[in-house]
Amino acid sequence: MRTAKWWMLTVTCLSVIVVSLDLTVLNIALPSISAALHASTADLQWIVDAYSLAFAGFMLSAGVIGDRVGRRRVLLAGLAVFLVASVWCALSVSVGDLIAGRVLMGLGAATVFPLSLAITAAAFGDAERPKAIGILTAAVALGLPLGPVLGGVLLQHFAWNSVFWINVPAVCLTLAAGFFLVPESRHPAAPPLDVPGALLSAAAVTSLVWGVINGPEHGWTAPATWALLAGSAVLLAAFVLRERRAACPLVDPALFGDRRFTWGTVATISVSVALFAILFTVPQYLQSALGDDPISAGLRLLPMMAGLLVAGGAASPAVAAIGTRLTVAAGLALLTAGLAVLSQISLDTGYAVVATGLALCGLGTGASIAAAMDAVMAAVGGDEAGAGAATNSTLRQVSGAIAVAVLGSVLSAGYARNLSPALAALPARDAVSARASITGAVQLAARLPSGGWLRAAAGTAFLHGQAVVMLSCAGLAAITALTSLRYLPGRGSAPASTASGGPASSGGLASSGAPACSAGLASSGGPASPEPPASATPSTGTRR
Repeated sequence: MRTAKWWMLTVTCLSVIVVSLDLTVLNIALPSISAALHASTADLQWIVDAYSLAFAGFMLSAGVIGDRVGRRRVLLAGLAVFLVASVWCALSVSVGDLIAGRVLMGLGAATVFPLSLAITAAAFGDAERPKAIGILTAAVALGLPLGPVLGGVLLQHFAWNSVFWINVPAVCLTLAAGFFLVPESRHPAAPPLDVPGALLSAAAVTSLVWGVINGPEHGWTAPATWALLAGSAVLLAAFVLRERRAACPLVDPALFGDRRFTWGTVATISVSVALFAILFTVPQYLQSALGDDPISAGLRLLPMMAGLLVAGGAASPAVAAIGTRLTVAAGLALLTAGLAVLSQISLDTGYAVVATGLALCGLGTGASIAAAMDAVMAAVGGDEAGAGAATNSTLRQVSGAIAVAVLGSVLSAGYARNLSPALAALPARDAVSARASITGAVQLAARLPSGGWLRAAAGTAFLHGQAVVMLSCAGLAAITALTSLRYLPGRGSAPASTASGGPASSGGLASSGAPACSAGLASSGGPASPEPPASATPSTGTRR
């Protein structure tokens, strides 16, 4: 039984790696897709964004559905949808086909993150859960920088659709392993799904992410951007009102009264914002400012991945030795230090300094997010693991999208401001192209007879903008470290406390719904009673 749990963790890690790879592998294939399908810049934007919108919009509903009909069942169904969508994308002969396939891929991927986390949390007890969640978190982060590396290798030898064909054997292997190695678990007394709440949440999140994506592209003051953001606010208000009145709300509001869930989620959001910022800016610095190819740039990110793996494995003994509060705060302090190092990079900085900053960020990310996620899942318990994991994942995904949009705007403004004095000698059209992005400046420099000065000026300007982004994230991480010290319980598995510090009831998290719904919540001492599969040993939910 003990070995079976770790084999199960291997399957969930494979699941999140496949989806994480797809978040970044497509970017390197966009020029090839544009040439093959005659896609415009707007088309390429939709090919990328269609996935993000479906992914963010469906994640919360997927986790709640998993709690009710079976987490293993929904995870495997999501992987099957992801597989079908990958084949669809690979066989696409038009931009419309590819965009539709990407929407379907996003829906499939939306089940993987929350349910992989929920299955892992439900299978491991208090002693082993931090280590298991640390490994799963490292697997998520591992897939992100490997995407460009894998994409670069594939495109050197195959056509653009190879970035989708590669998913087929990987997903087939994961599906086969999951069918035999992942036990079923679900809410033992599942209340009915709040369909209006699910639709409102999906619409609110989709509208918000769409507005955030639209802002940098068309302007934050554009009518379309304001309409989307205002629409998301109205839909969110309608969702909150619906949840307060629903007999069986989509997410138990009492979760947010537990300090482990609330402040653990705050910590994971802060770390996710920093991780998104690093993966958004550093590859551009490596490729455009230093001239690395995508494969080399991906390999240069490995110190961060090594730090993630080491800290993810060390999170469990750290939590056992010094508690959740100190582990999360120490991880955030390491992350702050790493971000501060990355903010001081110049064109003359050696790679050893960059690697040190990335390694510190990896160590800090691995330690803090693993311990914080363990606190979140300990607060949720086994019965509502899918809903809790989905709520946390949705908040992190939306925060990451907002961070990329806002910090991207900050980066662009800082870059343009610092580059403008160097562009006075260029024709107006060339100056506009160089000011738009460092990629445009590097391409222009390559066409000029002596363009080295422009490349150096663009690199320096970009690093000024990157420094502002890194320092902003460092400030957020430092503030979160202090709030973690103040509000997180010392032990992630200690009895729940309310946000104001008062003790929760001994019966676990109170439900605000009707008795038919509250009957499904786990008791304070016993494990959940998941549905046993036909050919596997029954699993147990995480103990409260």
